[in-house]
Amino acid sequence: MIDQPEEDMSDLSATEDFLSHYQLQHDPFAGRTPGFRFFTLKRKPVLAQLHHMAHFSEQVQVVVGPAGAGKTLLRQALVASCNKDNVQCIVTSGRDLADAPALTRFLCQALNVADTRALCERAEQLHATGLQLYLVVDDADSLDSEAIQLLADLSQSGGRAAPRVFLFADESIADLLATVDMPADRVWLQLVELAPFELEETRDYLGQRLETAGQGIELLDDEQIAQIHQQSGGWPGNINEVARQVMIDAIEPARPMPPRRAKGAVLPLRSLVALVLVGIGVAIAWMMGGDEPEATRTVINLPDQVATVDVSGAEGPVLQMPSDNAADPLERILQDPDAEPATPAIASGNEPTLPPPSVADPNDLPEPMAMPEPTPIEAPAVVAAPEPVAAPAPQPQSQPRPQPESAAPTAPPTTTSAPATGGYHEAGWYRQRAASEYSLQVLGSRSRQAALDFIRAQSGVADLGYFETVHEGKPWFVVTQGAYAGRTQAQQGAARLPESLRKLNPWPRSMGSIQQSLR
Repeated sequence: MIDQPEEDMSDLSATEDFLSHYQLQHDPFAGRTPGFRFFTLKRKPVLAQLHHMAHFSEQVQVVVGPAGAGKTLLRQALVASCNKDNVQCIVTSGRDLADAPALTRFLCQALNVADTRALCERAEQLHATGLQLYLVVDDADSLDSEAIQLLADLSQSGGRAAPRVFLFADESIADLLATVDMPADRVWLQLVELAPFELEETRDYLGQRLETAGQGIELLDDEQIAQIHQQSGGWPGNINEVARQVMIDAIEPARPMPPRRAKGAVLPLRSLVALVLVGIGVAIAWMMGGDEPEATRTVINLPDQVATVDVSGAEGPVLQMPSDNAADPLERILQDPDAEPATPAIASGNEPTLPPPSVADPNDLPEPMAMPEPTPIEAPAVVAAPEPVAAPAPQPQSQPRPQPESAAPTAPPTTTSAPATGGYHEAGWYRQRAASEYSLQVLGSRSRQAALDFIRAQSGVADLGYFETVHEGKPWFVVTQGAYAGRTQAQQGAARLPESLRKLNPWPRSMGSIQQSLR
């Protein structure tokens, strides 16, 4: 009861981070999203079949599929696509009206008639005026056998004028349908089984969902789409849940479980055993001794102190990490992107990175008396070769597409073009790029100064820039890196970025979408 509000707040925070990171107008995977169209692949043929059978057949149409197959959405599409001049729909749910008497009262009340006989007469009157009566029941697997028999009888009561019955249910309705009493020579039932999406249909479905929220399928790479399709089984409801979690996990890695609080000091088992034995010995001596013994001093040899081990499940290296990284300007921006950070003491990006000390193989350790000379002392000699000497002259900003080889030999190969003369790109540079190119979106912030401080802190990374857009009605400053020919090249460039940027999970974004969002 106490932990539930904390979980709700955690979910709310994750949703806000999810929408802000991907700049989504709303959650594209919510149950009801504005602007979402009925997904046609695998479902439009079924919708057309239902209309066709209702026009030419008196059979009960039963749409079957597991939870999350899209039955409710298909039912809504069926009712919405009916011509109101030719069809009158009565819609209900088996969860609300499970038994035959309740269902009968509802149907008669909807048509303003007294009983089922009058209901059939009313259906004939409607048919004479050009109207067909549709009885649509969602969650029909919750109906009892008498209610199913009632609907089957109504569907076979008056030939062409009889009400058309549509049932949407899961596979368990098969047992109820088997109890219906119908002549053996009468074909009164038509089963329609929904099929899951294929991989490409899952991709199209995700793209349509993301487009309604202002983005596109480029937010997901091929590996993520394949993962979503495999874990969801291709069912739309499951796709929504898995896709949302995959995108959240990409920006917020799983946090380690907090260590369990110690319920109290627990003595080692050997100490407890020793104390019990001593207590038993004292009790026996007291019972056997006639006279009160002289006070003596008993010395108990307890076992050696046992080191306390945290078995809460957290890994050692995680517990030993420093908890305060506020000195790092990058971490400070991540923790509070809206704040105006103070100017940090940024180390010069021209200092070379010393190679990590080599770790010897445990099987090849030298003898204790033959320690090697401390050669790592010679590492500062590398400082004598500053990187700015090897850097070429900066190229003018108006150059359409700089070559990848223009970067200095000592700079990491993370981009296909050199930075602008001012050290970073601005809005004009994005407008000059081809819409088919891609850039890596690294960071988003409400503060322009925070974005600039972040760029200055990454002085060793080429081709950084920022532009201003609007997110949730407020200014939003986005930091990007590079200009790549395609999405694949952008993903390869992200893998070559320094670790401090890779942990931000940069994602490819087309220049066309950036140009549309420029303020």
